[in-house]
Amino acid sequence: MEDSWHQLSPKTGFVVRLADRLTEQSWQTLSQLYQPVIGPLAAGAFSGLFWLPQRDHLHRHAVLLATLGVDLAHFYEARIRLEATGLLTTTVTQASDLTTFTYTLHAPLLPAAFFNDDLLSVQLLDAVGEDFYRELVAQNTPATATDAGQDITKTFLDVFQVVGGELKQLPAAVTASRQHLPVSSAAPQLGTPATDFDWQLLGQILEHSYVDANALQAHRQLFLTEHATYGIDEPTMARFIGEATNLATNQFDAEQFKRLIAQQFGQQHRGQTVKTAAPASAAAPAAGAANQAEQALIQVATATPPVNFLQAIKKQTGGFITDGEQRIVRDLVGRQLFPTSVLNLMIYHVLVDEDRPTLNKNLLDTIANDWSKAGIQTPAQAIAKIRDRQKAAQQPKTRRAGGRRNGGTPTVRETLPDWAKKPTTANPTPTGKPAQYTAQQKQELAERIARFKQRREGKEES
Repeated sequence: MEDSWHQLSPKTGFVVRLADRLTEQSWQTLSQLYQPVIGPLAAGAFSGLFWLPQRDHLHRHAVLLATLGVDLAHFYEARIRLEATGLLTTTVTQASDLTTFTYTLHAPLLPAAFFNDDLLSVQLLDAVGEDFYRELVAQNTPATATDAGQDITKTFLDVFQVVGGELKQLPAAVTASRQHLPVSSAAPQLGTPATDFDWQLLGQILEHSYVDANALQAHRQLFLTEHATYGIDEPTMARFIGEATNLATNQFDAEQFKRLIAQQFGQQHRGQTVKTAAPASAAAPAAGAANQAEQALIQVATATPPVNFLQAIKKQTGGFITDGEQRIVRDLVGRQLFPTSVLNLMIYHVLVDEDRPTLNKNLLDTIANDWSKAGIQTPAQAIAKIRDRQKAAQQPKTRRAGGRRNGGTPTVRETLPDWAKKPTTANPTPTGKPAQYTAQQKQELAERIARFKQRREGKEES
């Protein structure tokens, strides 16, 4: 579906719908578990939409922007984070040149469901660290009752009298009304894009270990998440699975699996060196098809995970990956806006073309928004976009005071002060002849010289 970013403006209308009832637990989960993942702005946008007066009426985005104190770009960034985590569903309708968005808010998952979700739990672990993650799990997990008393709880049929025939054949009013009910009111399912992960290879590697490969089928989504976030290959994935499997019980511990990966990639990445193309501009001019340097760069960018690609550039330039840069790259991957090859070219452009020592989040967000709006999805499109950006940067800046020519094209016009326009009396005229003075000018000049001599003589006598 076409991205709706270009349809947004302060005058664009929207309405808010509620898919679920929000409880006190919902707001606590949003603050404690979701906010570290989506950020405070996205959490504030969720609250702003919920508490908007008469939210089911048509509003302009200008009202929401004023309430949140942000611009459209920051609101859009917050909105897609809410969408990605299942808290918001966005639909757009257009009738008679009038565009209207419908924002449907979904209640946050219960804590147990949140921690059992591979995507959300991994992102939370990356955001808060292992120690605080354990505290959150402990705080949001109800304590198990230790009193093993006799259960005397009554069942429904123990209390209520129901005619047996009504259960065998439900009344028509019940069956008819069920046909009009929605299938499910649960929040949208989170997902990962298509991946080239080789499940067959992973299975073959695990066949030669003590790990029960069949028991791992329930964790396929978790493995896909780790592969997309960290770029883990099949042999490395098998190693982590083996380390997270209990030798005595042969049970796979998903939480231990997440912690092992977070511990390794939370520090400076020390993987094998990746050979990249020579650090020349990704937007070097080429006639027709991309030249050999561009082809080599595209090939490496397509085959290399973002963290390894970043590490290779850093090592080639004598730098190192900072913790902040790892978070920036992980955030870019988590947005699922671009293929890996396009993300790598974005990194290459900032570090090599722009000659920046480190990745800057604001700059990358600006580029990502621009590329998303332009629909960049291939390396060739990315390189073409980089060329356009560099050409625009190389254009001479014009002054507002300048005039316009050729049908409105601005031209540079320098405004010089009077002293720069006329030659001074101490300089020769443009023809090379001495300047001609009037009698009055000569007299004034003689008086100034005389006063200067008098002051000088007075100083010498003193």
